[in-house]
Amino acid sequence: MVRRTHALLLGLATAAAVAVVPGTAVQQTTAQAAVRKQIDTDYTLLRRSPASYVIGTAYRGWTVDVHGEADGGYRWGRVFGTINTCLWTYAGAVSGDGATTDSCGAATTLPTSAFTNGQIGGGTSDGASVATVAGAGCATWDGTHITAYGNVSPWDVPAKPSTAVNSQVAMGQTVLWRYVSRDGNYVMVRDPRGGSTDGVGLQSWFFVPRGCLPTTLP
Repeated sequence: MVRRTHALLLGLATAAAVAVVPGTAVQQTTAQAAVRKQIDTDYTLLRRSPASYVIGTAYRGWTVDVHGEADGGYRWGRVFGTINTCLWTYAGAVSGDGATTDSCGAATTLPTSAFTNGQIGGGTSDGASVATVAGAGCATWDGTHITAYGNVSPWDVPAKPSTAVNSQVAMGQTVLWRYVSRDGNYVMVRDPRGGSTDGVGLQSWFFVPRGCLPTTLP
């Protein structure tokens, strides 16, 4: 009788263990699913986590494979275009519902050490005021205003500038600097004369060559 009872309990335990597997499989399948979307605004800023540091820009028509649900109005996913990496995108700037596979894994926050050289200016959400200078490597697109970049992949060493931006920052004008890229060659700045953070018009956050700012940053 003891043996029969033991065998019955063992069989029930085994069945319970097997019953868990389909549920686990479904969860894994859901986690691995992604939705292919496109940027449908002129531009949108890319961040290291929701509403945190700007570390790039995506432009109209770029593909974004979003993963999981929105978090604070942002979506985690792979941004293609000229950077092809996993970042946070403003949810209101993407549209589409094509199925694709997960290529990013679980949502994460990129540490500042991954995309800066340790130089960070300003407070929790904005930069520190500094006047631009005509230093080494600082060029203009019209003889007056600084040529900036929407992306430099600040986590790369060396950084790789792409998507030139015809900024409205003239030599000697003030910008707000946020951080220096990991290789020390570019600075993320905000132009107080620029547009909104997402949508249409002139973008306000972008990268400028390090030579466009003084040797010592406030």
